[in-house]
Amino acid sequence: MLLGGLASAFAQDTPNADGRADDGSLIKYRRSSLSSVLVKHSGFEYATEIENAFRVIPIPDKFNDHNLPMETRFIESSMNKMKQGGKKKAESNLQDINAFIAANHVPRELVAKWFDRNPGTGAFDMNLIQERGFYDASQADIKNAGETDRNIAMLGDAGEDLIGKTFMIVNDITFVDKGKVSEAAGKSVAILGGIAGALLGSSAIRDMGQMAGAAVNEIDGFTVNITTYLYRLDWNDEIAGTFYKEYWYQGAEDAARRAAFDASDIFKLSYIGETKTSAENVSSKSFSKKSKEEQMLTVCSRAIDKAIVQLQRAYDEFKVNVPIWKINAEDKTVQVQIGLKEGVNIKSEYEVLMSVQDENGKRSYKRVAMLKPDPEKIWDNRFGALDEAQAIAQDIANGDAPAEAKEAEVSSNPKDKKSKGEKDKTKGDPTLGATTFKVTMGMEKIMPGCLVREVTIKREG
Repeated sequence: MLLGGLASAFAQDTPNADGRADDGSLIKYRRSSLSSVLVKHSGFEYATEIENAFRVIPIPDKFNDHNLPMETRFIESSMNKMKQGGKKKAESNLQDINAFIAANHVPRELVAKWFDRNPGTGAFDMNLIQERGFYDASQADIKNAGETDRNIAMLGDAGEDLIGKTFMIVNDITFVDKGKVSEAAGKSVAILGGIAGALLGSSAIRDMGQMAGAAVNEIDGFTVNITTYLYRLDWNDEIAGTFYKEYWYQGAEDAARRAAFDASDIFKLSYIGETKTSAENVSSKSFSKKSKEEQMLTVCSRAIDKAIVQLQRAYDEFKVNVPIWKINAEDKTVQVQIGLKEGVNIKSEYEVLMSVQDENGKRSYKRVAMLKPDPEKIWDNRFGALDEAQAIAQDIANGDAPAEAKEAEVSSNPKDKKSKGEKDKTKGDPTLGATTFKVTMGMEKIMPGCLVREVTIKREG
């Protein structure tokens, strides 16, 4: 299957006019906006496959897609060595990113996208603001510069909740081939088997060594390492005032205002932080039959998702609010359409937020309840999770699964005690469609339209 065809696997439900799906669940709500960029390593191993995968990976549905045109979403790395790392890699990447931002006027283009700038006339409109902020046409209407003071005040929360929550992530993804390591290990086992056979005169031992080498190669795999850099578009009352009063116009071209916007340098991206993580393909004979491009799409998608989760846990401003999907008053649980993709695990804790407005229409969020996931009802919504589960099940049925996969199938109780330092063994079910959360406080205050957000996780040190 071509990557273009795989893109359909990311399709999301389309909300009705009232922002709800056919089953009544809330889909339409104010989201942060996200743009994603890739650092390219042309000439490195599997650089083309990584780029092709990135081209069809969409923005996660918990964000608004604020991507710029595809041809402006790639940074050619100045690194000349695959293993260049540490301080040199960090310095090289930041220099490349800063040069990319300046050369492509990225902050200005992000603002232009918010106001639907017409490439022919240079004019703006409020259509996207209206759509993402859920304003009616009159609320989001700015007819001319003379009305901007009123409209700036009226749309103050749009600037704070929408434009001011526009982020860009820059992903540096590199390929690590575990297969070469496995092949070397397999040859070593085969050689040892041959030596033992020669010394002991046993062909069985020699055959055992050869079979062991082949078995190692059967579960060859690869990992991608990813460093992701987080930036936020600066937007405040001063910037908004300058934009509306000096650059804004609708309809026919205003040459002076158009030139002023094109020459503007008031728009900036602030660096927030970075994270490093990795993802690997499945050690499955069935999964390994898929094309390298399909495998790369799965692994790169998961790597970016993991990076986003880590950034959200490190930086509160990047966290997303997600609507409650279903409320089950009888057993004091709620369902939310997040799962392993968003980092839900058996230790997660979430707060339930209710939106409130003051007399000036300014929106804020008040905590009304607390949630913990049901360990046995966590949704595995990672890309390709269902295919992966089916592949492992097929391997188990054929007797081909690695030992760790079999153990996971027969013993996946999340309540099992773990030794110190052992990784979290949260298991998810790709067939659920949502994660079930137990309400630990405030069940009576939860109502349709409430949002949930993971609470701040205190980092050690």
